[in-house]
Amino acid sequence: MSEPTEARLQLAGHWLQIGHPERTLDELQGLWGDAALDYRAFLFRGAALHALDRNSEAIDVLRAGLSHYGQSTPLLQLLGSALRAAGQLQEAEAVYLQGLSLDPNEPDLLLGYAIVCLAAGQTEKASALVERAASFAPESAAVSSARAQVAFAQGRHKDMRRHSQEALSVDPEDPGAQALHGTASMLTGDARSGYRSLASAAASNPADSDLRGAAREAKLINHPLLAPLRPFQRFNPLVVWICAIAVIYGLRYAGFGLLASVAAIGWFAFCIYSWVAPPLVRRMINRKWGS
Repeated sequence: MSEPTEARLQLAGHWLQIGHPERTLDELQGLWGDAALDYRAFLFRGAALHALDRNSEAIDVLRAGLSHYGQSTPLLQLLGSALRAAGQLQEAEAVYLQGLSLDPNEPDLLLGYAIVCLAAGQTEKASALVERAASFAPESAAVSSARAQVAFAQGRHKDMRRHSQEALSVDPEDPGAQALHGTASMLTGDARSGYRSLASAAASNPADSDLRGAAREAKLINHPLLAPLRPFQRFNPLVVWICAIAVIYGLRYAGFGLLASVAAIGWFAFCIYSWVAPPLVRRMINRKWGS
């Protein structure tokens, strides 16, 4: 292989590694003939297309690579992930099982299969697969992220936050771990940390409309004008309502009628504010975010 071709392939892999898949595709565009059929060309092109959510194209490229080179666990792992992202869960499962038949102890294949199981609602099976992967890669950030996803599916939000923090301790710049941590923080009442993590994840993935929307909602919750509504974030609104009513009636039955009336007026004003303020603040934020 010529030196320019090797340099181009190395540069394509570099751009992919640092999170610029579009630059990877630019480099690979310059390969011709046998160079375009290099194993790394298939691997890098499939990974870059998958990272850009061009999953149907990624599937075609990865299948072509497998046809050309035979069984390959990296190609199978990427193909399974692309199929899952495209909603083809049965096909993704078959691919992961094929890969695991070649290497039953490969953590990436086990974790990929676990995410497919989560998407299919098989949380217990997913959890078992993640723990099997953890036995081979106990310090892996990917294992911690997968544990966080399992915890989310099972409604264990505090565990989700703990596992996402573990993932971030290994790789603080990982957008996936940031998104998981942000979501978990919001769910456990830490809106400030939630916004920081979600905003960072959204900045790393500007094309992800769902992530951008989540960051916008976190920004809304953290707005100073909505600070009086923070009790609704930390506690069930019904609990807050019951406590307020209990205070009002408690004051009345204790003989503090004036204080009870003041508390009732204050609670009514608070309710009005909770109905009016969020839509107004959302409109302000959407105007700033350009949507």
